[in-house]
Amino acid sequence: MKQTAVAKYAGLVLLIVSGVVYGVGDPLLRLISYQGPILSGALLGWFAMHNYTPKEKYVETEDGELIPIASVVLRGRAWLFISIAILMMLPWFTPFVYTMALQLQWLFIGAFLSEFAGGFIIGYSITSLRFMEKFTLYSLGFAADVFFIIILYIDSGIFHVSQQVLLNDVFILAYLIKLLEGVAFGVYIVRRVNVV
Repeated sequence: MKQTAVAKYAGLVLLIVSGVVYGVGDPLLRLISYQGPILSGALLGWFAMHNYTPKEKYVETEDGELIPIASVVLRGRAWLFISIAILMMLPWFTPFVYTMALQLQWLFIGAFLSEFAGGFIIGYSITSLRFMEKFTLYSLGFAADVFFIIILYIDSGIFHVSQQVLLNDVFILAYLIKLLEGVAFGVYIVRRVNVV
């Protein structure tokens, strides 16, 4: 199966599963489920960039990687788009805005869509980044996960969630989401090293 097909179906499945969890989960699981639309958006953004680019419209970069010519055109603005995407996603994680989103239906839906759109922009733009820039972006994401766990702890106090439930939710985050992200990025690094 082509990588684009894997990205497409994985993105769609992830979007559906995270949407269900977002709709019926406890407050902490709903917050964790924000990872779903971000990741699915990123996969579908990457899919859109690659699937709709003809084979003859690919060029080889100085890193030896074949990328769509549109990615080369976007290269100068990629970090701007990624910064905009982060600004679209970040406010929804703050306890104040998240609490409001749980109380207001339109914010509840808007938060999920905003996370998806931000992920899509990052996925669409990431091909434009050089290898070390991608590595830096992933490292920043890993650092952000530490702050995310702190936010989960703060929210567990706000919503009176027991420490056991908090621990279970952190395990879900670590093993079902972050482990898979780490494996995927590890495979990418190994493939890049073998190419070089």
